[in-house]
Amino acid sequence: MTDPLAEISPAAADAPEPAAPDFTAIAMIDDDLRPLALERVPEDDRDAVVAFLGDADVLEDLLGRGMSAEQVAAGPDAAIEALTRPDLDHGLAFAKMGDVSARTQELIDRRKSMRQIAESIRETGGCRVVEFGPDDDLAGIDQYDIVFIDYYLDDKVESGERAEQIAGQVHDQRDASRRQQIVLMSTREGVRAMRSDFRRSARIEAASFAFVSKLDLDEEWKVKAHLDMLARGMQHSEALGGYINAVKASAKAAAEALTATIDDLDIGDFAYIQRIALHEDGHPLGDYLSWLLSSHLTALAFETGLREQQAVIDALEFPVGPFSPAEPSIGVASLYHNALFARNLGKLGGHPRATEDSPIADVPFVQLGDVFLTADRSSSVVILSPDCDLAFSTHGRPPDRNMSVILMFGDPNAVTTPADKATNTSTEGMMQGSEVYRIDWRFNTFRTVPLGELAKFLENGGFDLGNRDRLRPIYSIKLQHELGSHLTRVGPPIMPPISKHARGKIRYYSVDGVSDTTLDASELVVSHFKKKSTVRLTPALISKLKLACREHLDLLRTQLEAMPEGTEEEQKARRSPAAKVQALSTQIDGSETWIKLFGDKPLPTEGKCDRVGGCVYIAHGAGWVHPGPPAVVLVIGEAVDDGNDDVEGGGNSSDGGDAPHPPPGASDGIAAAAATAKQTARRPELKAKPAPRDT
Repeated sequence: MTDPLAEISPAAADAPEPAAPDFTAIAMIDDDLRPLALERVPEDDRDAVVAFLGDADVLEDLLGRGMSAEQVAAGPDAAIEALTRPDLDHGLAFAKMGDVSARTQELIDRRKSMRQIAESIRETGGCRVVEFGPDDDLAGIDQYDIVFIDYYLDDKVESGERAEQIAGQVHDQRDASRRQQIVLMSTREGVRAMRSDFRRSARIEAASFAFVSKLDLDEEWKVKAHLDMLARGMQHSEALGGYINAVKASAKAAAEALTATIDDLDIGDFAYIQRIALHEDGHPLGDYLSWLLSSHLTALAFETGLREQQAVIDALEFPVGPFSPAEPSIGVASLYHNALFARNLGKLGGHPRATEDSPIADVPFVQLGDVFLTADRSSSVVILSPDCDLAFSTHGRPPDRNMSVILMFGDPNAVTTPADKATNTSTEGMMQGSEVYRIDWRFNTFRTVPLGELAKFLENGGFDLGNRDRLRPIYSIKLQHELGSHLTRVGPPIMPPISKHARGKIRYYSVDGVSDTTLDASELVVSHFKKKSTVRLTPALISKLKLACREHLDLLRTQLEAMPEGTEEEQKARRSPAAKVQALSTQIDGSETWIKLFGDKPLPTEGKCDRVGGCVYIAHGAGWVHPGPPAVVLVIGEAVDDGNDDVEGGGNSSDGGDAPHPPPGASDGIAAAAATAKQTARRPELKAKPAPRDT
C-alpha cells in the first residue's frame, strides 16, 4: 500500500510558497472596520460599559493590551478598541463583557474578526490594504486593484441596498486603464445566492465582480487561494468586459435595425413570402417568419462589428483554475438549452390553417426535432422524419395519413449520473425548471407510426401533448445522421460543465474507532463534463478536512505514546510512527497542501478510493477499502440508510461496532500498537472528541 505521507516530510516546510499576486493596493469597506467607540454601544448599556472598564480584571486585561488604568479612564473609546486587537486572543474582559452588554460583546468580536481578515490580506498579499467604513469619503477609490464590500453595512437595516449604492459608486469612479475587481463579501451564506441580483442592481460588469464568504478568509492559505483566483481573473477582466459591453451595444443596435426592417415590410411582402415559399408546402407563415427574423437578428448582432471583439475572446484560455469560489451559474445551462431547443411551441394539433370542420383537422402537424416528455420526466420521444415528408397543406398537398413518422425514444437523466450501457448517443443540456437533464437516446427503440395515428400513440404512451420543445436543425439533423449509421456527422459546440450538490461524509480513525462527519448537500458540489465527474473542494470543505486531520493526528500521538521504548528494537519500531506524526503535524501547520487541495478533483470510479494530497483521499460509492491510518477520506455517494438522515454507516463508531479495519500491510508500528493505545486512551484528556456536525 502506498504510504499517504510518503511525500510529506518536515523538509516540506522549507518548500517555496506560491508567488503572491502582484497587487498594489486593496480597499475594504465594512461597518466593522470603523474603530469601535462608545457611540456604537447601545445607549442603555453605555454607563454600565464605562463602569465595567474600571473592573480590576478588565484593567489587568487592558494592561496586557498596552493601556494603563489612567489611559483607560481618560479614553474609554480607545479601551474598547483595544479589546479588538487582531494580534491577541479574546481575554477575560471580553468574556465578562457578555454579562454587561451582549451587544457590545458581539461588536467587539465582529470588529476583531474583520481586523484579522484585513491583516491577513495585508500580510499575504504583500500590498497596501486600506480599511474604510461605509460613511468614509471614497475619493480616490479608483486607485485600488480590489475593493471588498460587505453586503450588510448597517446594523439596523437587513438589506444590501446601501452596499449596492456604494458598489455602483466605486464602479462608476473606476479608472478604465486599471483592471479593478469589486468583491462582495458576507458572513451570511445566503448572500451568495443574491450575488447576481446585487451585481445587476449596482450596475457592475460580470467580468469585474466576484463573491467571497468571510468564513473563507479565516486562514492564511484560504486568503492566498482567493487572492490568486482574483489575480488570475483580473488578467482577463478587461477583455471580457470589453466583449460584454460590445455585445450589449451590438444587441441594442441590432434590435433597432430589426425594428426598422420589420417596419419596411408591407402586406405585399408578407403575402409574397407566404405565396411563393410556403403556400404549396403548407409551412405556417408565423413559424417561418420567426426563423427568418431570428436569423436576421443574429446576423445583425453577432456578424457585424462584434467580430473584432470576438477575435480578442477567441484568443483567451483558462488552463488553470478555479477562477471563482462559487459553482457555475445556472445561466450557463440556460444558454446551452436555448442553443439546443426552440421553446414553447405549444399544444400538438392540426395544421394552423385547417378549420374545425376540415377533413384533415385531426391530422397532427409536427416537424423534425419535436421532443415530447412524459409528465414525470421519465421518458422522451423525438420526431426524426424529414420536414419535407411531414409537410402538408390545406391546398394542393393533402396529408398522407398512412405515411410513417420516424420516432426514437430516450431517457431524461440528471447530467451528473452515468449513462446506461445501452445508450447510443445523448443530448445534454435540457432544462426543466432549475434541473438540467441529459436525454440518453437508444437506437434500438426506433420505430415508425402512421401520421394519422401519431397523436393517439403519443397520448397512450403518457406523453404530454400540451407543450413541446424542438431541437434546432443542427441537433435534429445530428440525431438523424447518428441513427443512419453516423453518416455525415455534425459537431455541435461542447457541452459546458454542469454542477450539482451531493451528499457525503468525512471518515477517519480517531481514538474511539472510526469517526464520520456527515456533510450537508449544500457543502459538496459534483460537476460533470464529457462523462467525467469532479468534486469541488471549497475552502469551507477543506477546513473540515483539515480539522479531521488534526483530530486524526491526536490518534497517532496517542498510539505513539502507548508504544514502549525501553529497548533498541522498540526504539527502532517507534521511528516510522514518530516520523509520520511529525510529517502530518507539518502538513497541518503549513499552507501548501491545503492550497493544492483547493479546486476541482477527479471523482474516483465507484468502489475506488484515490489520494488527492497529503493524507486526504476521496472515495466514491461502496465497496472501497479504507487506506488505514494515516488517512482522512471524503466519502461521496455511499448508500443512505432508510429512516436515517445520515449516510449509511454514519455516526461515531465505538471500539466494537462495524468500524472498518485497516487494510493488509497497515501494521507498521502504529496499527500494531492500536490495542495498547485503546487501553491508555481511556483517560478523558486523551479521548478524541466526536466529529462536529452541521446543524
